[in-house]
Amino acid sequence: MAEQTGRFEWVVKLARIGVIATLGLLTVILAMTVAKTVFIALEAPTAESLIPLVLQIVAELIAAIWIFICYGIIRILAAGQFSAAGGVGRIGRVESILSDQNQTIHKLLDLASLSDQAKTLIFRQREIELMRETIHADLMRQDYKTAEAFIDRIETRFGYTDEAGRLRQEVEAFRRATEEEKTDGAIDRIQEVIDRRDWARASREAQLLAKLFPNSQRVADLPRRIEEAQVKHKGELLRAYGEAVKKNDVDGSIELLRELDAYLMPQEGAALEESARDIFRKKLHNLGVQFAIFVNDKQWARAVATGDEIMRQYPNTRMAQEAREKMDQLRALAAGQPNSPT
Repeated sequence: MAEQTGRFEWVVKLARIGVIATLGLLTVILAMTVAKTVFIALEAPTAESLIPLVLQIVAELIAAIWIFICYGIIRILAAGQFSAAGGVGRIGRVESILSDQNQTIHKLLDLASLSDQAKTLIFRQREIELMRETIHADLMRQDYKTAEAFIDRIETRFGYTDEAGRLRQEVEAFRRATEEEKTDGAIDRIQEVIDRRDWARASREAQLLAKLFPNSQRVADLPRRIEEAQVKHKGELLRAYGEAVKKNDVDGSIELLRELDAYLMPQEGAALEESARDIFRKKLHNLGVQFAIFVNDKQWARAVATGDEIMRQYPNTRMAQEAREKMDQLRALAAGQPNSPT
């Protein structure tokens, strides 16, 4: 595998030119020295005349070896610099991932503080989708007994009477359908999942369908259809990100980057690295300006919220440290306590 040197390639190229030129000159000198040594050895060989020439030849050979060693050292240093630069980029991506995880944790904490009724409303749709996936897997296997038993549990245990009724109708319709109609219905359902960009679920259902209908060309084409839909969506995200960057839409660019993160290959992520770093710097700058304005205008609650966002999204920055130093006083002011910020 070729050694990577990245933006330090020019140093390696310059060193290579120097090596070639120096070796060429050294070769000429060495040839002249060898010729002189041979001539003296044939005409009037004496120790006093031959020893200096032999030592000169040895010195010239050692010089050639050192030239190669120095060139190798330069390549190693350049490659090391490239690896270090790549490491910095990877650390930046890790920080971004940790920031996203931190936000997820805060969302989970907020969710934990909700009432049971609110949680039920939030999770109801997800529960129904999981139940539908389970039922349709049973239908694909034509395991109607298991599907009907599961629907009964949905109705009695979870109280989803309306949903249970709809699922029973689907089971009955599937039972009466021909094999071609079953295949068409399953493919249409997978297409709905693809349209929702739930790629993992679409792949699972396509694999199950391929086992049940191994001779169907339309079923065999499903993995290709899923991949093409992913590639198309990725292209749409990249174009939208490019437009957002042109319009200086910082928040929109960040949202698109976070969605793109699930689609980008490492080399593609590296290509967007500088652009992403610039976007996040602008976002931090905007938050800093908002924080300063809210503090100056004595909008303490909004200042606290903005300071929390800075510390959450950019915990290791100087701006986060400055916000952290003021947060106790700002929270006290937001709560109506008679303190003033420094």
